[in-house]
Amino acid sequence: MGERGLRVIREFQSYYDDLNGVRRAIAHRIPVVPGQRWLDIGTGDGWFALEIEQVLAPRVVVGIDLARCEVELARQHARDSSSRLSTFVQMDAYRLGFPSGIFDGVGTFLALQDICLDLPSMYRLFGEINRVLRPGGWFVLATTTPEDAETPSQKLALEIYQYIRAGFFTKTEIREALERMGFQVEHLEFYPTGVNLDPEEAKAFIQFECDWLERAYGWRNKPDWRMVWARFEPRIRALGGLEVDAKVTFFLARKVRMANPVSEFIVELSQEVPA
Repeated sequence: MGERGLRVIREFQSYYDDLNGVRRAIAHRIPVVPGQRWLDIGTGDGWFALEIEQVLAPRVVVGIDLARCEVELARQHARDSSSRLSTFVQMDAYRLGFPSGIFDGVGTFLALQDICLDLPSMYRLFGEINRVLRPGGWFVLATTTPEDAETPSQKLALEIYQYIRAGFFTKTEIREALERMGFQVEHLEFYPTGVNLDPEEAKAFIQFECDWLERAYGWRNKPDWRMVWARFEPRIRALGGLEVDAKVTFFLARKVRMANPVSEFIVELSQEVPA
């Protein structure tokens, strides 16, 4: 990658660190009770956990991620920001190593599509989140939903994400999964981020995303970024760029009951899929 590509990646990462204030705005929308225990799932570089620490004045925030390199980066960000309340550990989101009912709140920020590849896995994740939440605890979910893509550039960005590594769930699918797994959706809000990469920035972004799969998760079957770029370059250039993560949907849900066994819903979902 040339110097421009490296600069683009640094600039994109800097944008993502701040996300034009959207991450902070969502943290401010969480009902605040100081001294609570919070869990951030799919913490990545740790920024959402650190926002929760700054905004909510919790007792502790635990950020977990499956990728060791992400956890190490989050720990570095915590040191850089003089964090005293956030801790980061490597952990599988489907097998949380915590007692039941220990957290007052759980959050996940733009990680759902990386953690869950299909509806059954989303039900599994929500069931495990329900388990570690106390009765009445909050679940904060920020994600990208495909129906929010309005421009051809935004729709293309979702298509490229899906081609490389990620699927997306609709608002209806997420709401149904939350309600079936013991949550009540209290609030739904929409945030534009305003990001728009020019074609060369989009090229560097595609390389970063493809290489990240192997670096973070050891995924050797990742698509080659050159192949991805060759496939999508004509459309990106025709549109003049790529609007990546241009819009974020925020769900605020409360645990109202224990989740039913996930296996029941997996059977239901398998029956709903046409042969």
